Amino acid sequence: MKLAYVVLLAAAAAAPSRAGDAAKPKTIYLAVLDFASTPASAGQKLADTLRVRLRRHEGYEVVSGLETREVARGLPVSTDPAKVRKLMADQLGVHVALYGSVERLGAGLAARVRCVDLTDPKKPGGWMKEFRDPTERARAVLSKQIVEEVRAEGEWQPPEYGDEPEPKSADWGKPINVNGAFENGALGWERADNAATFLTAGPAGRGTVLKITTNLERAPWMAYRRKLRFGQADPARPPKIGKDDSYASVAGMEGVHFHGDWIDAKPGQRYWLLADMKGKTAGIFFPKIFVKGYLDCSAHATALPEHSLVERRMTAGQFADLPETKRKALVAADAKQHPERYRRECFRWYLSCRNEENVWKHYAAPFPPRGGLPANVQWFRVVIYAYWPPGDFVFDNVILHADPRQKTPLPEEKPRSEFFKKGGIQPQPD
Repeated sequence: MKLAYVVLLAAAAAAPSRAGDAAKPKTIYLAVLDFASTPASAGQKLADTLRVRLRRHEGYEVVSGLETREVARGLPVSTDPAKVRKLMADQLGVHVALYGSVERLGAGLAARVRCVDLTDPKKPGGWMKEFRDPTERARAVLSKQIVEEVRAEGEWQPPEYGDEPEPKSADWGKPINVNGAFENGALGWERADNAATFLTAGPAGRGTVLKITTNLERAPWMAYRRKLRFGQADPARPPKIGKDDSYASVAGMEGVHFHGDWIDAKPGQRYWLLADMKGKTAGIFFPKIFVKGYLDCSAHATALPEHSLVERRMTAGQFADLPETKRKALVAADAKQHPERYRRECFRWYLSCRNEENVWKHYAAPFPPRGGLPANVQWFRVVIYAYWPPGDFVFDNVILHADPRQKTPLPEEKPRSEFFKKGGIQPQPD
């Protein structure tokens, strides 16, 4: 007998205490049976998405797909609810069950879903409804609609780009980052490598702009960047790197990052990031301007960063062979001399730069999307990033501001998902 079936028998034994209580249960046990469909994978995938989505809500205990498939597979919407009620009581031990039929609808899906509700044993309830979405996002759209129907209330919608209007230019005040318009060359930014990143004259009215080129051969560019990092190359004399539009190019692999200087963070503060960009994007592939937050992790360091090893003309093996007291002393001295090398990322947000028309566009959005900057963020950097599709992307006026509408520090908004409130994926004992 399979272990999953043993679990089902245990659930069935508990059915009277789950589905038979006179009062509405504090925890609702729910089963999503695989939907009938051709091919079978369409119905199964929608059922799996629903299980994941329902588990995010407090007060629901959702039976796994492995368990439900031991009882029934692909029950169509025409199945007699009485048969499902018997499965619920005798084998699943749940208060609510969902089943139905799924069909293709162009690129999307149409789902006829039936809900059997035994949360009130004296008055069994339920419903049957059809949900349709013709887009490629049908599974996400339908799962949201079905969950809202089950819970009889709307799901919380996270903030999205454009929800909050950009403040007027007169309200901004002084920018937080330096030289966001690139008019003073590399001031406030890393030095351009003149192979993938260029500070160059823009079109009329633009002044200096940042151009990022991603259709480059990967291996020679990576070798050049490594030499730059260790002071073994000069960006005034860059190597000639060939063009590559394939998936093996810089565009298809790492992409190109252009870093701004370190900025002191202010916990509880909310910010706005503004930028102009021109470049041909494609669907889900578009440049992103990151704001990455960091904290000091030097107290936890047990080894020297590669950059520091190179400066000391030391290999990792030579460092490892040193006595522990000597290793600790070297790390402490290096952290004091180069504190930025011991900062580790603890916060990330990005401004989306979608631009399929390949024209100059303006972008602006606030961050954090909810609440203020977390207290553990000590510094942050603006990082301009471009990758696929291969080609040129041009940026201007990448400017960071404090939110002019904010009057007092804001508390950090914690994750709303129950999964993350409980700590996300936890390490399991061996």
